[in-house]
Amino acid sequence: MIEMLKQVIDGLPENKPRHLLGIGRPDDIGRIIKEGVDTFDCVVPTHYARHGYAFISGGPSAGQVRKLDMSKSVFLKDKKPLDKNCGCSTCQNYTRGYICHLLRAKEITALQLLTTHNLYYFNHYVALIRRKIKLGKF
Repeated sequence: MIEMLKQVIDGLPENKPRHLLGIGRPDDIGRIIKEGVDTFDCVVPTHYARHGYAFISGGPSAGQVRKLDMSKSVFLKDKKPLDKNCGCSTCQNYTRGYICHLLRAKEITALQLLTTHNLYYFNHYVALIRRKIKLGKF
C-alpha cells in the first residue's frame, strides 16, 4: 500500500486534498499521512465494535495499539475500563466486565458502547497526529 501511495501521490496536484478510501487500522493511519494523504475514511472502528472488539493503547512497546476481544470470559470480572487512558463516555462509566456480560447476553447496548469507544479512540488518535504535525514532530 505504501509503495503504491508513493507512486500515485507524486502525480496528484499538491493544492487538492488527497483522500484514501477504506484505510482502517491505526497502524496504517500514521503511515498514510506521512505519505501525503489528507483525508481518509474507514469502517474499522464500527466493524470491530460490532464483532466485540475494543481498540486500546499500550501495546508491547509505547504507542502501539491493541485490540481486546470483549466477548472472552476472562473479562467477566474485570472492573477496569476498556482503556485507562481513554476519556470516552464508555470508559468513564462502564467496566470491561459489564461490557463482556452485555456481549455474552447478546445485548445491543454492548455494540453501542464499543462503537462509542472505538470512534473516540480513532478521533483522539488522529488529533494527536495533528498536534505532532503542528509541532513539527511528525
